[in-house]
Amino acid sequence: MSPSIGNKRWKIVFMLTVCYIVLYMDRSCMSMAGPAMMKYFNWNATQFGLVSTAFFIGYACTQLLGGWLADRFGGGKIVMFGALWWSVFVFLTPFGATLGLMIAIRIFMGMGEGVSLPAMSTIIAQWIPKKESGLAWGVSIMGVSIGIALAMPISAGIINTWGWEMVFHIFAFLAPVWVIIWWKFGKDKPEDCLTVSPEELKYIRSDQELQIDHSGKAVNLTTKDIFSTPSVWTGAISFFCTNYLFYLFMTWLPTYFVKGRGFEMNTSAIYTMMPYMVATVTYPLGGWLADRAASKFGHNLGRKLFPLLGMVGAGILLILGSRAATSVAAVAFISASNGLLCLTMGGYYSMPIVFSPKNAGKITGLYATCATIGGIVAPLLTGIVVDHYGYNYALYLGAGISITGAIILLTSQVRPIVPISERQRDKQQIVTENE
Repeated sequence: MSPSIGNKRWKIVFMLTVCYIVLYMDRSCMSMAGPAMMKYFNWNATQFGLVSTAFFIGYACTQLLGGWLADRFGGGKIVMFGALWWSVFVFLTPFGATLGLMIAIRIFMGMGEGVSLPAMSTIIAQWIPKKESGLAWGVSIMGVSIGIALAMPISAGIINTWGWEMVFHIFAFLAPVWVIIWWKFGKDKPEDCLTVSPEELKYIRSDQELQIDHSGKAVNLTTKDIFSTPSVWTGAISFFCTNYLFYLFMTWLPTYFVKGRGFEMNTSAIYTMMPYMVATVTYPLGGWLADRAASKFGHNLGRKLFPLLGMVGAGILLILGSRAATSVAAVAFISASNGLLCLTMGGYYSMPIVFSPKNAGKITGLYATCATIGGIVAPLLTGIVVDHYGYNYALYLGAGISITGAIILLTSQVRPIVPISERQRDKQQIVTENE
């Protein structure tokens, strides 16, 4: 972050951090309102899990589309549209008088948020050199934990004072404020920003060099080139496993503390903040560590190292937390588990930029889609397991899936995507050399 070249890129990252704060406050307030909503609508755990899952159905539908649109038209425009869209449905949530209507509202809300993450990836890919991409992602997604941590006590205060409905009515106005800020100060790429110094622009572009093929021409990847690369898919599937546990925490942790550990609502709000306070530190730390490891060991090992350690550690600590004899010990283990889980994110989100900076939105869209499938599966499956076997077994399942994700990530090769034509030429050359 050298002041001699300018730091406009980090001001853009800070605005994305604020966007994440708002996005996750709007998304996670339902988990805090969950116990009150279950009582009001007479839902069981499976029905609440279904409502929570509905958001992610809509979210999954627009991830790839959002990445494609952002790569084509610019990430800022897509994020602004998505923010206004999802705000409407946050406001409408209390009007979901029937289970079916509530599910529809949550699906439409998810569609608005779904375009945002891949669009922000496009913005980061334009503004940040590869060597800083992990830290940039870590700082921006720090807004996730801040947003969730803020949402818990604020939601509890609103519920206790005005009722659960007002949480949604108040939070619905946060995203439009961010849209005004981005419209005035944000830009999709540094060339569009009058306040970026020539030195900073040169610094950014110097680490975003074009990929060159055997003939010396710039590589233009096709959609088939991208999605026929096995490592893109193994990375995305591994990311599903990481996010299964992440969304289990986000959607069920307040309810687990109330119903599984017997906390009061206000106590649950305080304890639910703890895992995200830890994550606020580990998000940027994980991104910084990913950049350092990539510099020392190369992108392939460096970008995967801390995701591997984080997923295994998160699974082990969650098992310990589920078996803890005291509530304080359970909160400590679960907080540490979530902290290690969030340590993985900077490494994961910097992988698409290594695969192809020009197509980072599309690849992040695939990663986000797989992550969202985790968001679809985790709330509903957790509810089913809770209803039939209890909370501990739901946590065991989350831990096992996280560790499985680490095993899958071992098979991924994080390096620039090679076009199909180049792969075929390389295979033919090997065959020729062996004859």
